[in-house]
Amino acid sequence: MGATGQPAKKTERREGSRPWWGDHRTTVFAVFGTVAGICTAAMGVVDRGTQIVLLVVSVGLFLAGLAGLVRVRTYARWFATAWSWAKAHRILVAVAAVVVVAGSTGTAVALQSARSCEDPTEVAVMVPEEGATGFAAVADAFERESVTPFSCPRYHVTTFGMGWPALRVAFESGWGAAAGQDGAASLDLGPRPDVWLAESAAQAEIVAPQRAGNGFTASAPVLVAGSPLVLAVPDPYVQALRATTQADDTTQELMAAAETAGLDVVRANPDASFAAALHTERLYAGFGSGGAETDAQEALELDLGHALERVGLPPGTDGALLCRLDELSRAEPPRVAVLTSERAMIDRGAACPASAAGDGDAALVPFYPESAEGLDYQAMRLTWADAEPSERRAAAATAFVEWLGTSDGQEALGQRARVRDIGGSPPSGADGPLPGLQSEPVVETGTGPVTADRVLLMEDQYRAARRPARVLVLVDSSASMGRPADGDRLRINVAERGVLGALDHLGGSDEVGIWSFSGDAGSSPRPVLEVTGSEVAEREAPKLLSDALRPDGHTPLYDAIDATTSELVRLDPGGVSRRHLTALVVLTDGENLPGGGPGAQLSASDLMRSARAEAAAGVRVYVVAVGEASCQVSDLRRIAAEWDGECWDSSFGELEATLAGLFGQLGGR
Repeated sequence: MGATGQPAKKTERREGSRPWWGDHRTTVFAVFGTVAGICTAAMGVVDRGTQIVLLVVSVGLFLAGLAGLVRVRTYARWFATAWSWAKAHRILVAVAAVVVVAGSTGTAVALQSARSCEDPTEVAVMVPEEGATGFAAVADAFERESVTPFSCPRYHVTTFGMGWPALRVAFESGWGAAAGQDGAASLDLGPRPDVWLAESAAQAEIVAPQRAGNGFTASAPVLVAGSPLVLAVPDPYVQALRATTQADDTTQELMAAAETAGLDVVRANPDASFAAALHTERLYAGFGSGGAETDAQEALELDLGHALERVGLPPGTDGALLCRLDELSRAEPPRVAVLTSERAMIDRGAACPASAAGDGDAALVPFYPESAEGLDYQAMRLTWADAEPSERRAAAATAFVEWLGTSDGQEALGQRARVRDIGGSPPSGADGPLPGLQSEPVVETGTGPVTADRVLLMEDQYRAARRPARVLVLVDSSASMGRPADGDRLRINVAERGVLGALDHLGGSDEVGIWSFSGDAGSSPRPVLEVTGSEVAEREAPKLLSDALRPDGHTPLYDAIDATTSELVRLDPGGVSRRHLTALVVLTDGENLPGGGPGAQLSASDLMRSARAEAAAGVRVYVVAVGEASCQVSDLRRIAAEWDGECWDSSFGELEATLAGLFGQLGGR
């Protein structure tokens, strides 16, 4: 006790009561401040979410360092105490500031140096046209997962979809080199691919003989995914079909059961869909061999064609067929069953344009044939002999193929491309496995479930058995077709060349006619070539077209469509019992501008009402829109759909390929 009776003041801190930083306040501040500076510098090279975390950490570290420096346990008087202490210890503060600035600046320089990314390696990947959007998303996932620790992209993957028939032509020509392009990639075909994702090992076998003569080599195919063949049935009719089917039914037995249940069975065009080609191979194999085989195949093709016409579906790709089915299902699903692939059934909406998206479509339920045959997706690296070798590009292509086989790649293929993994597990969505899919069907591995010889035999059989086509081509020859298209060519010249080239896709049993339209309604369309055999048309058409196609006058589009569809009905008034696949192909570069005369008042609604007439059943309308014409911002798509056809947007540079693809679906390859 003191003399006054008050407790004596302690003059020393008890042992162990000193703060943890002891006498190393400056060191603590320097370390904490330097780390805070490093975190701040790192914020410039990371994603936004990590930036927020680093900001919180750096502020916390800096405040903790200051707290240790000024020996303040709370922050109530932080500013006043810090300022007083800083004035009393100017030298220490200056030294600490130099350390912090130097540390953070050095770190920032190092990180920014690392952040200076090299240009990513370009990789061109060719994917199937059917499902191209999903496979492009898979490539995007590969890009994202291949970035460096400093967010530098290693690869830039460009995907482009190509249908199987066009792909074979591309390989045969050496990707345009055979057309006199001195080895350069064709503008029509796109870049030469570094990786090819084929729909089947059979496709790789078919193009194998073309490798040596056309300047490319391919690595051994690597199985990366699969998709079984299915018979897809709208949900309301599933129970009726399940009551009469077994788990081990063949494709023929499933078809028979569907027809017994009152369903029309349809299939895409084998020339446009490889899945349809595999279905056709299975169906033809069920007929055995002998003199009656061809008759049975012809009867099958006629039945499938008539079924498409009864339902109102186009005979093109799986995507186009299923998209139209979605549109027709808005009120009530048609009584139909579709031979397709599991992938196309799941992802059917991806092929629909925005203006045709279904908002009331019924779910499709798959029935799996006994055979495990289906699409077996194979990845191959391609090397072009006359291309400058690039080790970086080759390594990038190898990395992509290898990644497809990893767990991340397999997951991306299932969720984005809607195909099965190597083990056969069904694809899944973001919320888990997709409903209605069976886990049993597994696409065979190894060399593939179907051989190239079987596919080639089926193609020959299909060409002999398919329905003959009767095609009337309606060519716009209005004044706008006299404008330049590209270079020295006029629009009408490009159209003429495209029509003549498309005739090559018609066979001896097919018929074709060519009409033109211009001027006032009622004064056209004018026959250039009456409907005749395709062989006669190929001889006569070049001279007739060059003499007849003189651009002038208005664009009486609707009047011309009305007149030519009436002509096709007159040639064969049999409706859906027609033997021919009957189609009108309209090539136009503008909207309906009829001028005057009879027929000038015709509207899109009038044409759509005409399509519903009984006599018009079985006549299809296809529109190829170029120039100022557009399927998306006009009534052309609705008119074509009402006539069970399609509307295709094209440029003049792509017109020849577009017409060739369309005639390939109507006639053959």
